[in-house]
Amino acid sequence: MSTIGTTLKEPRVFAHDAIALSALTYPINTIATLTVVSGGGNSGTDPYVAAQIYDTGTANGGSGARVTATTVVGGAVTVASIAAGNGGINYQVGDQLTLTGGGTISDCVVQVASITASTSWAFGDPIIPMPDNFNTVPYWNEKSSYTYTTSLGGNPGPHKTPGPGAALYVGVAMDITVINEAGTEVEYKGVNAGSFLPVSVLSVIAGPADLDDVLVLF
Repeated sequence: MSTIGTTLKEPRVFAHDAIALSALTYPINTIATLTVVSGGGNSGTDPYVAAQIYDTGTANGGSGARVTATTVVGGAVTVASIAAGNGGINYQVGDQLTLTGGGTISDCVVQVASITASTSWAFGDPIIPMPDNFNTVPYWNEKSSYTYTTSLGGNPGPHKTPGPGAALYVGVAMDITVINEAGTEVEYKGVNAGSFLPVSVLSVIAGPADLDDVLVLF
């Protein structure tokens, strides 16, 4: 018989659902185009340099974007664009970013004009969407959420999960690296084919050669 109870950490015999990592989705909003709000810069002591790539600060949960100062006039940026392959993650239209590394008097500020939304899941992404309910019974609503970052995978974060982690079913033999609920990166070596990994993980960040080989158990 099932031992499912009313609290998350009670033992359970049966999962409610199993979903392959390949079937998960995660919206990654990368910046496509920018407009310049303030050119910043100083033509005398610390100008911005045309064609140079600058880092940016975080904005409203977005991070990782790098910006090319496409056109610079008098040390100030007049046209800016995203450096190839550096659109970052989790941005929204209207977010404003500051270019670091130039402008002693004032920093250049750019604004996100458009984004590119991807919904495919990749290593390092949170294991979502988690089910909101099973048979109309609320399940995750009052459970804890977690924040984590990762040094591996294509999406370092920080990420905030919509609820707790999930156990895994590993279909082929592999070494698999995950983010535990504690936020730690742990590699489980020598996991046998057909094994259940009874650990509450927030993300898988390395290991499976095929995302169909790992099922998330809800």
